Amino acid sequence: MKTMSLEISLLLEFYGALLTERQRELIDLYYNDDLSLAEISEITGITRQGARDGIKKAEGILLDLEEKLGMYASYRKYEQAAESILSSLDTLAERYGVSQDDAELCSIIKNAKALTGGDNAEQTEE
Repeated sequence: MKTMSLEISLLLEFYGALLTERQRELIDLYYNDDLSLAEISEITGITRQGARDGIKKAEGILLDLEEKLGMYASYRKYEQAAESILSSLDTLAERYGVSQDDAELCSIIKNAKALTGGDNAEQTEE
């Protein structure tokens, strides 16, 4: 169930704008705020069954969108490639002892890390 919860939360980030406001609210309360159907029912003023039905419908829409469009899968693929590139840059910097004297190489590494969203973009300048 945890894996499904994480997947739905991530898909909500990608495709949430394509859901109705009510669907987004229900699925957000259920998956991101970890509220029970009873709590959601109380907050939204609908029955528990109505909350459950809305959540299940929104889940189906999100999963169907991912199956058809594959945006999250593509994002993960590029994210993994970026992580690999960052790891390779760190290895190169360590192997060749990149220092501030290597301004051009430092600049290339820093720019690559900034473009890929890599952490510690300033690390190569120390």
